[in-house]
This record gives sequence, C-alpha cells and structure tokens, in this order.
Amino acid sequence: MSRSILVVAVVMSLFASTATAQDALGNARNLYESAAYEDALIALGRLGAEASSDAAKEIERYRALCLMALGRESEADKIIESIVMNDPLYQPADAAPRVRAAFTAVRHRVVPGLVRSLYADAKAAFDRKAYPEAVQGLERIVLVVDSLATANQADLKDFRMLAAGFLELSRAALVPPPPVPAAAAVEAKAEAAPAPEELPPSTPLVALDQTLPPLPFALASSGTREFRGRIELEIDETGRVRDVRILESVNVLYDPLLLKAALEWKYEPPRIAGKPTASSKRVQVVLRP
Repeated sequence: MSRSILVVAVVMSLFASTATAQDALGNARNLYESAAYEDALIALGRLGAEASSDAAKEIERYRALCLMALGRESEADKIIESIVMNDPLYQPADAAPRVRAAFTAVRHRVVPGLVRSLYADAKAAFDRKAYPEAVQGLERIVLVVDSLATANQADLKDFRMLAAGFLELSRAALVPPPPVPAAAAVEAKAEAAPAPEELPPSTPLVALDQTLPPLPFALASSGTREFRGRIELEIDETGRVRDVRILESVNVLYDPLLLKAALEWKYEPPRIAGKPTASSKRVQVVLRP
C-alpha cells in the first residue's frame, strides 16, 4: 500500500513540475511579447536548468529572439548555431523574416561541416557492416542536404551523392538472401570410387559480365589522366556476387557506383571435381578519361 502511495506521489510531483515549467515558459513568452527582453532573458535563464529536453529548444529559441531584439547579434548567433547543430532540420515556427534569415545563414555556415562529420560516422558504420546504423546516418545526411533551399556547394552535392549510393547498398545488405532449398534426398549407391584420372576436370572462375560504370562528369573533366583502385568480391557457387569490399579507393565519388555495379556482375563459378564452388576474386580497376 505504501509503495502505491509513493508512486502516485512521484507521478503527481512530475506533473506539477511540468506544469510549473510550462507556466514559467509562458511567462517568459509574455515578457518577450511585451518587449521586456531583459526580464524575459532572466526568466528563461532560471527555466533552463529545470526544463525538459522537449522544452529546451523552445527556451533557446526565445533566448535568441530576445538577444536579437536587444541588438546582441553575436550572442544570438551562437545560440542559433547550437540549435542547428543539435537539430539541423529545425525550422523556427511562426518566426519573423529576420529570424528565419538568421537561422538560414547559420544553417548554411555550419551544415557543411556537420554533413562531413555525419558522413564519416555513417561510412564507418557501413565499413563495419553495422547496416541499420549506417542507414539511419545516411538517411539523415540526405535529409539535411535536401533541407537547404540553395544547397549549391559542390562538396554538399558530392556528399549527398555518396550518401545516396551507400544508402542503397546498406538497404540492400539488410535484405536477407533467399533461403537455400533443402537438398533432395538421394539414395546412396555403393559404387567403386573412380580412379583419380577419371575425376571430372577442375575449371577456373570465368567472368561473364564485369561492366564498369562510367566516370561521373566531375571526374572525367577533372584533367586527371588515370584513376586506379582495387576491390575484392565474394562469389557464391552460382556465380553471383554476394559481397564487395574496397581494398583501394578509386575515388570517393566513384566508389559507390563501383560497389553497386560489382554486385550485379556475373561469373561462371570454378569447378572442383566437376562441382561448382564458391570463390573470391580481386579486381584491379583502371579508368582513363
């Protein structure tokens, strides 16, 4: 009975705390709307230590608004930068054009560096085959770049293309391979083992389709005479490519295209004593624009 009373007391305390925080935020909002910016900043400062994570972003937004109204642009800029770094997709609701312009300027300044950091983390997850984590990070990169109304920086376009390529590969890796049908039962027959010279011949791996994708225009027109790299393939007993690894990068723009194309290559599997066998193969890639 005493435990139930304690739980109810804790819940009531949490509700009371939330209601108090909402009242305090409402009071700060009223102070801002009445142009009492200094008083609003004091109220927001007191509230910051008590706020939940859901309310923290709204508190920071009003702090930035108060600072901008007071002409303290550099301080407001730092707060906006913190908001954008934590949530690059955040858009201030019902904001004046001046406020929207401030957020847009900060976003265009900080997003390129943020995208590079997000890509490094997502690519590391892809390399260690943590595909769910890679998908989450790569999707975020695409959303962040697409959220910029004028994402005309060349490096952002390059990172988006890379992210989209590795995202497709990561999603494909999450799809389980088709189940292998159970082998049909075969009646064993007692037969004399054939003499070694009567064994079916062994054959090497033969490439049936190993088409390389064309170089992107940015690379073909870069003036570089030659691009080189190496990949390693894991090929099953049917001649299908099951996995591809980059041993030596051709170019960060070309690698996703190469990985995607290599998964579609076809081979005649090697045969040992007449039986198709899984194998691995390293391919040297040389491209001359």
